[in-house]
Amino acid sequence: MRMVFWLWLFVVGLRLGYALLAVHLDPFLRRDPLHGDAAVHDHIAWTLVSEGRYVYEKGLQVAPAYIWLMAGVYVLVGHQPQAVRLLNGLLGLLALMGLWVMGRRLFNERVANWTVALAAVHPHLLMITGWLYTENLMLPLLIWSITLSVGAVGEGLNRSLGRWGLVGLLLGLLALTRASFLPFVLIVAVWQVWAARSSHPQGGLGWGVRNAIVLLVSAGLTIAPYVAYLYGRFGHFIPIGLGGYVFLWANNPEADGGFKPGLPATMVVGGKVVEVPRAIAATNPVERDRRALQLAIRWIRENPGAFARLLWLKTRLSLSAFGLQDPGNRRLAMALRGADLLYWLYLLMAVYGFIGWVCWAPTLTGQARFVGGLFLLLAGWVWLLIWVYAGGSRPMLPLQPYLVLGFVLGCQRLVRRLTKG
Repeated sequence: MRMVFWLWLFVVGLRLGYALLAVHLDPFLRRDPLHGDAAVHDHIAWTLVSEGRYVYEKGLQVAPAYIWLMAGVYVLVGHQPQAVRLLNGLLGLLALMGLWVMGRRLFNERVANWTVALAAVHPHLLMITGWLYTENLMLPLLIWSITLSVGAVGEGLNRSLGRWGLVGLLLGLLALTRASFLPFVLIVAVWQVWAARSSHPQGGLGWGVRNAIVLLVSAGLTIAPYVAYLYGRFGHFIPIGLGGYVFLWANNPEADGGFKPGLPATMVVGGKVVEVPRAIAATNPVERDRRALQLAIRWIRENPGAFARLLWLKTRLSLSAFGLQDPGNRRLAMALRGADLLYWLYLLMAVYGFIGWVCWAPTLTGQARFVGGLFLLLAGWVWLLIWVYAGGSRPMLPLQPYLVLGFVLGCQRLVRRLTKG
């Protein structure tokens, strides 16, 4: 118990301290405290507070939950991005707590402690704290929805309805934070039916369906007010966000596997040179998004070889330690290769831990095996999003807490095998 106290004292001090000092420590934030999408998020949130208008600066790409949270901070303390970074630090601690609870429930306190200690210093999970990005809210919502799913699977079927309602609420908020996770609600519901049926052959299917309905209704009620607002404002049914413009941004002749700034000026489609800005221009953002989606799909159909190369670049970028493709500086390229080598060893150990978890551990409870299956579904969904849109360290963030857990399990398994040998 004393060890846990000192561990959390270290984690709290590290995360909150970094949140306050990030603008001095992070090289990107030293150049621009509102790096990348943070400038967009800050502008939308402050416009909402100062003018009472919700502006769609990037069309319908940005889901609103994190923006609302930023706006709530600005209402309380004024236009202070540093206060949002402190909130990011608290959200990061909440995510780590959910990871610790799950690790302790599935395995033991030692695994949970090591997982939290390593996740606290994980560069990707630490650096995001300083950036005003939606991942800061996405991570605790994702982790706690899975952690509570672990608890609900472990409870008796008759006692888990309320838990699944809470999971649905968190998944609905997750979708309002990152619209790309809206289909994940259905994935969790289907997984829950399978887990209930497998763990309770007699009557489990019926209870699993009931639990899934509760989850889906809870998630639906959570997102419904915003969907209704979008319908009233734009006259279209929009499931939180649209991805057509982002799809074109990530899939075009000049794409590099990530989100390269800007769209190409022209594209060859249907044997003709098309001016991209003109082709997708529309006063209605829904129509603009639809035109961008159609243009990208036509390009992919006509250039399958180029799209296959893009898939490789997206994969390569996502498996890179810092998500950079071929920097021009030779010394930087060599340093990145060294970092990538260490990162690949980390990933291999994490995969080894997951394989041992799901396939090679007959002593594990059925509950742990079911949750391992959910992690595989999560990994599949994240990689599908990477291949459809773009790769990089940021799209990989939803998997990083669980990769840390897999790494700890892999190290533990390797040590046991070496000591036995």
